[in-house]
Amino acid sequence: MIRVRAMREDRGRFAALHDSRVLVYWPHGLGDFATLSVIAPLFEPSNAYAIARFGDDYTSLMDGDRIFKPLCSGVFKPTDGSFLGTRNLGLDIKRCDGREVELRCPHTLESEIAGFAPDSLLWTDYPETEGRTAYPLHTKARNLAGLLVKRERLSGFDLSQPLRSTLDFTAPAAAQAKLDAQLAAFAPPGTKLAILSRTGFTAARKNWGDESEARAFVETMRGDGWRFISMDDEPLGDNVAGFRALFADLDEPFALLYKALAARASLFVGVPAGPLHVTMVRLGIPTVGLWLAHHPDWYDEPNPDAIHLVGRLVRDKGFDKRPATVTKPPSLQHRLVYLDSLEISPGAVMEAVRAVGA
Repeated sequence: MIRVRAMREDRGRFAALHDSRVLVYWPHGLGDFATLSVIAPLFEPSNAYAIARFGDDYTSLMDGDRIFKPLCSGVFKPTDGSFLGTRNLGLDIKRCDGREVELRCPHTLESEIAGFAPDSLLWTDYPETEGRTAYPLHTKARNLAGLLVKRERLSGFDLSQPLRSTLDFTAPAAAQAKLDAQLAAFAPPGTKLAILSRTGFTAARKNWGDESEARAFVETMRGDGWRFISMDDEPLGDNVAGFRALFADLDEPFALLYKALAARASLFVGVPAGPLHVTMVRLGIPTVGLWLAHHPDWYDEPNPDAIHLVGRLVRDKGFDKRPATVTKPPSLQHRLVYLDSLEISPGAVMEAVRAVGA
């Protein structure tokens, strides 16, 4: 039996916690793991932190993280655990109000959690701000930090500078070797390799058109010898391979394989979904963000290797006038290109690729 004091982000209970062993239950997306990693250094340092969810495809991103210890569920595909009869560890987020609760851990997580021996648990629904909070808490992650960290502690950090991730982006040697071997026939060492992420999971309106724009873009790039890995597994041309199709038989969690792929990539092009957010916190890869329905200022810390193309709808809705954009200092500005069109043309992406020096 594992009993913990369970809390949400509200009312300052978690911010007041110290000298505790904290299990962070994080049933959120891959990008949310990445953005959590940039506020991790702000957390109370006297606590020890572990992080878990049903879905090692995402939790494995924290492998080697210097703040959070990832706990493996034994389940790769993200889920809430219902199929094991232990939905959300038996928790109800509304009852995470400081009371003591008993965790219902399936055999896959029981030993991991018991080994960490938590006395406290945090489960936040990670509130979406959509640019309505002002600097220095202007992003989704920074807003959460404002709820989870004592104000006195926050005041000791220079929040006018970009926050950097605590993640270790070096893939385990076994995962890197497996991916390199599988990739060799399609893109031998020395090949210019790009990652393309045209769609996301949360909202179709943020997707980059239909396949025709992406197909035209990769066809143009083929003349320069580029090969692409499509995170959407779309048949976009001879110089494109699908991530799942190429690596499906590798027995490794998704995030570890993505770390290994990123080590080979010379370019990333994609919409605001998990792969973009991970690449943004990683740094070091020329990146073109494609924003059709949201604004970069709501989510990511600035990355000197990135340029973001922003479709006209974003300005038509006034998203660029929200506090997240208008209150922050120049030190936190993204490199943005506001377009006059609702769609993002292959030509505009090509120009951005040249601008980031890929």
